[in-house]
Parts: sequence; C-alpha cells; structure tokens
Amino acid sequence: MVNFIRPAFLDRLAFLLFLLFFLLVALASVDRSCLDDADSAYLISADAVSRGLVPYRDFLAAHPPLIYVIGAPLSMMDDGTLPFRVFSIGVLAALGVTVWRLAYKVTANSGIAMLAGVLTLFAPLGLFFSKLFTNDPLVSLLTALIFLQLFGRTRRSLIGAGVLSVLATLTKLTWLPVLAVCVLYVIFFRRKQAWVYLAVALGGSIGAALLMHLLTGGAYLDNILVSQVSKGYSFSNLGEGLRRIWSIDWPLIFPGAVGAWFAVRAIRKRQQLSPGLRGRLFLLAGWLVSGLVLLGTLPAEGHDTNLFLLAEPALAILAAWGIIGLAERGSLPAITAVAIWVVLAVPALVDRDRDFLSLSNSNDVDVVAARIISHSEESQPVLVPGCFALEAARPVTLDFYDRIFWEEKYKRGDREAIDMFNSLKQEVIQAEPGAVLFAGDLLTKEILIGDVRENYRLDYRNRSRPDLELWVPGGAVEEFC
Repeated sequence: MVNFIRPAFLDRLAFLLFLLFFLLVALASVDRSCLDDADSAYLISADAVSRGLVPYRDFLAAHPPLIYVIGAPLSMMDDGTLPFRVFSIGVLAALGVTVWRLAYKVTANSGIAMLAGVLTLFAPLGLFFSKLFTNDPLVSLLTALIFLQLFGRTRRSLIGAGVLSVLATLTKLTWLPVLAVCVLYVIFFRRKQAWVYLAVALGGSIGAALLMHLLTGGAYLDNILVSQVSKGYSFSNLGEGLRRIWSIDWPLIFPGAVGAWFAVRAIRKRQQLSPGLRGRLFLLAGWLVSGLVLLGTLPAEGHDTNLFLLAEPALAILAAWGIIGLAERGSLPAITAVAIWVVLAVPALVDRDRDFLSLSNSNDVDVVAARIISHSEESQPVLVPGCFALEAARPVTLDFYDRIFWEEKYKRGDREAIDMFNSLKQEVIQAEPGAVLFAGDLLTKEILIGDVRENYRLDYRNRSRPDLELWVPGGAVEEFC
C-alpha cells in the first residue's frame, strides 16, 4: 500500500495559498451589479434602514433583522453595491477558514481539513452566493462558528455559542432546525453545563424576538411569520429544485457519500471513540440532516437552491473525508476512484460557462442606469416594485417590498394587497415617474402593464440575465437587445 505522508504545515500552507487565490480572484472580479431579486431586496432594505426607516414597522420584511442592520452602514459607505460585495466575499473567506478548523477538530487529519476548507471556498453554491448580499452565507458562517464554540470545554465557550445562536436566529428562520441539533447536543454530551447554552441561546432568542416585536409596534412577528405561511406551494418546484442542486453540487455529493460511509464506520466503533469525538460527529451529522430537512420546504414559493447552502459546508467536510480517506487507503480501486473524481469534478467546478467568481450583469446595469438617468429627473428611481436594484445613483425602486408576499396575498384576494396595487396604479397614472422597470414575468407586471402601456414606451429589453424591461414616457416603441 502507498503510504501518504503529508506534513501538517504543508497542508496549512496549501490552504492559505488557496485562500489567497480566492481573495485575489474574487476581489479582482468584484463589480457593482446586482444578480437576482433576493439580492435586490436586501440591498433596498439596507438602504432604507440607513435612512432611518424601521423594518417591519415602516416597510415589509420577511426575514429577521441582522442582515438589514449589517447592511445599513455598508449602504452609507458608497452609493452602490461595492461595499456589500466585499463584505460577502469576506463572509465566504471566513466560512472557509472556520470549516478548515472544524474539519481538523472532527477528523484530526490536516489533509481533510485543508481540502474541506478549499471545497468550501470553491463549492458552487457558496461561490455563487459570495456574489450576493443575502443572509444565507452569513447564517452558514454563524453555524460553523457556533459548532467551534460548542467543541470547547469551558462555560465561556457555551456562552459564546449561545450568543452566536441568538445572532443566527436573528438572521434566518431556517436556522431553527440547526438550533434543535445544538440543543440535543448539549443535552446528550454536555449535561452538566447544558443549562448555560439553553439559557443564553433559547432565552436570548425568545427575548430578542419579543423585543423586536415591541420595538416595531407588533409588526415583527406578523411580518416574518405571516410572510412564510402566506406563500403559495407548487410541488413541481420540489423536483426542479432538487435537480438544480444536483446539477450544481454533484462534485461534492459523490465524495460526500463516501465520506458519510467513513463517518458511519467511525460511529459504529463508538465504544472506541472519546465522548468529545462522538459529540462532534453528532453535530456534523445533524448539520447535514438539517440542510436535508430544509429541502422539504422547496415547494414553497420563492424557495430555491439557497436552502441547501446552510448544509454545503458539512457536505464539503464529508467530501474531503471521502477523497482523502480513499487516497490514504492507497489501494488501486481507491486511487482510481479519486482520479476519476478529479478528472470529472474539477473541470465542472471551474466551468467558465458558470464561472461564479466573474458572474455579472454589469452591462445590463450600465445600460438601464444610463437610460433611467437620461429619462428621469435628478436620477429618480423607478416606481414599480418587483424589480432588480440597479445602479442609478441609488437602487431603482421607491417601494421596499417583498414581491412574493404581496403578489401571493393579491392572488388570494387580500384587501390590503389589492389596495396597495391600486395605489401603485394611481401612482403610475398620476405621478408619471420618469421610468418604470419590470424584472421577469411577474404578477406585478401583469397587473400594471396595461396602465403603463397607456403613457410609456418600451425603451430597453434584455432577455439574458436578468430579464429586464425599462419603460419611459411616450413615443414609439424602441427595443434594445
């Protein structure tokens, strides 16, 4: 058998070089474009908070507040999206470093730790979301940091884990299954000190939610809970979502299955494991299972591949465990399997057709922004919600608005939603904004396009990414593709 000898310092050096490469390429390709409507919603909301508006009370927000609070000072640094882009790259870099440390604590193998960190930095989903300002990478980072704290043996580490858990619940509700895993962990593996984590994490999370509800005049829980239960459901999205996740993350799923086999073997030998290692394996398994559980919500309108981002770091650890574990076996079948993975998976991860590091829609941004500025007084933003936040001195929408929430309420005949859309129609007719922007074939467009056509002409259309239509007052139809 081949004996693979890898000094730990070489593994650390390799990871740091990959980290440096990631930062150089990511920062060199950063731009001011916006990539999707979720990104747009957070940018718009952060801008609103920076101008003194209170989420939930002054504008609709469907998620807990930490991402908006972080975004407010970023919005004040620059008129555009650049500070948000740099922040998101920093979050993914920090996640890669944290997973690197986590993997070593779980496996005590520097090669697995190095590869787990690298796979986290360059995993397709994580890499794509490093270009966006959303709460998904942030909650993944908080989860990894929480697990590191739970691995500690002191009361202080449990307090730290509890504080981070409160921040996670203030970031995204989909973190709650992971919170359940953490609660079970301290009950089973930290019985004498479990009360410390439970008091800080559960007590702090409940207290923070009640405080937010009080500060927003009772709007907080109504916004984030009602917005979730009011969503429409389509089980066709379940199959399509799973297909998208498979097409993106299969380079991690195959070796992750092998790594899971190694982990199960370790768990089966649990009599030989220390309580600390058993607990770490429990957290790793719970992390992955939590992500799989979230996939059950894919039929909900608006849920997509970002749901799996929470579990992708755990999958990266298992994938690294599988690849290094096979390589260290040294047998011909094992080496052949690793070689096949390298030949098939590495080209897929660096496929230029979906090069997430350089993905941009900056050309669309430039064209749309220029036309808005030329047609709209003092670079005023467009009126219609449901659009992308693009560069026109500031995001090009006046309404801070969760499209999915309001459109679903409108379809159900909710009086508040109907009144809101009627108000938008009146603004289009009476206020006559200098530009109207639609993104995609949205219900908002279907409702308002009749009134828009009365007084506006189609000035710009792009059918690539994103799907944009810019309408300006009067004149003959003119299309730019």
